[in-house]
Formats: sequence, C-alpha cells, structure tokens
Amino acid sequence: MLRRFVMFAVAAAVIWPGAVVAQEDMAEETPPMLMISSWKCDFGDVGAIGADWEAGGVAAANAAIAAGHWASAGVFYHDWADEWNVNFWAVGENEAHLIEGQEVSNAAYEDANGEGLDLWDHCSEHTDGFYQLAESTETDAEVPGPAMAMSSWKCTDVGQVWEDWDSYTLGKAQAVVDAGQWSDAGMFVHAWAGAWNVNFYYMGEDIPAILEGWDAFTGSMGDDAPDITEVCSEHKDGFYQFGTTATGD
Repeated sequence: MLRRFVMFAVAAAVIWPGAVVAQEDMAEETPPMLMISSWKCDFGDVGAIGADWEAGGVAAANAAIAAGHWASAGVFYHDWADEWNVNFWAVGENEAHLIEGQEVSNAAYEDANGEGLDLWDHCSEHTDGFYQLAESTETDAEVPGPAMAMSSWKCTDVGQVWEDWDSYTLGKAQAVVDAGQWSDAGMFVHAWAGAWNVNFYYMGEDIPAILEGWDAFTGSMGDDAPDITEVCSEHKDGFYQFGTTATGD
C-alpha cells in the first residue's frame, strides 16, 4: 500500500495558496502547519509515482480534506535540486490533524486502489518534517506553483530570521508578486524536522520567471536589509515543479 506520509506507521495566507480558504476556520492564534514527506526515488520511476498521484493520490488526499484534517495537499518534484526528488506535502491546523489526515488519506487510497503502488519499490530513503508557516505574500493564485524555488538554511536564531522576514523581506517579496513576476512567496521554519530549519520559497509560472523575480527582489534590497548570514551558516537552493493540488473541490 502506498503510504506517502509514514511518520508514526505540510496570520495571513498560508504557504500554499490552495489552503487559504480552508484556513479561515483555523484558530487565529495558531498559524497552520506544513508536513513534508521527502523521498529519494529512482529517476526513471518518478513518472510512475506522479501518475499514481494523479490517478489515486489526489482523491485520497481529498478524503483527508473532506474529513477536516487537511486544508490542502500535493506533491512537488525535483527539477534542479538535491537527491530528495519526490516531496509530498499537506497543510493542516497542527501536528495531530496532519497525522490524522495521513491515516484517512492512506485508508482512502487503499479502499480505492488496494495495495496500489508501493513507494519503497521505487525509492530508497524517506524523511518527514513538520514546519510552522510564517506569513506569506497576498496572492490571487488558487493553487501553488506551477514552479518553485526553495532556499533552505541552517540557522542559530530562527526568531531573528522570522522577525526580519515580517518587518522587511516580506514587503520586498510582495512587490515582486504585485508586479506579476512571482505567484507567491513565503517562509516556513522547523517545528519537528531536520537541520535545515529555515526555508524560503518563491513560486512562479516557470523557473525563468522565478529567476527574473529574484533579480528584482535582490535588487530592491537597501543598505538596511537584514543579513541572514549573521545567524545562519549552511545554505542550499532547489527548483521544483508541482503536481496536481488536492483542495477538496
């Protein structure tokens, strides 16, 4: 049986625009959370994994949304990044809702598809993480992507990075979204995950559009721009493409 999320057996708009409407019913004092399940898969098998998501995974994720556990869910694939080339995600109110949604989604998949596709037949390693979502840009996008750049950091003072995002960097990102170069931008931080505890994302129509927006974004920084390298050390970037997003529709 395909179990995309296997752990224990993803303010303003939330990280993925498809979760915005559902998030209105969440407790205002608690920002929603993101769960990401990342896999190292044989490159020749990624197409089969994607086809299985479109054929059965989206419907199973919609069952978790209908049950009120997830706000939205989906998958993004390596375009130019590290070896974690298949990444399933879900947005929910908290860790408990995310895990309950995983169980509902897995059960719905099995009911409809039987054993279905087993990711362990196509992938060698797996890791899960829970992340707290910061405020993202205001956007008209209804679903994420279709392309995304992600910048991940290892930081010693996450609170400072969050404060800098809210007070300075978010406004610069909003200007790029307002200009139509990006469809969305935001940040999420480690709640229960690995060493890459601060992650920025920038979404757009394709990678060239994202890079064009990046030039505008960095070019707008003034002498008063915060220096993330003062509290963060290692850094990596990646580019990804989204599959279909489950939104409960």
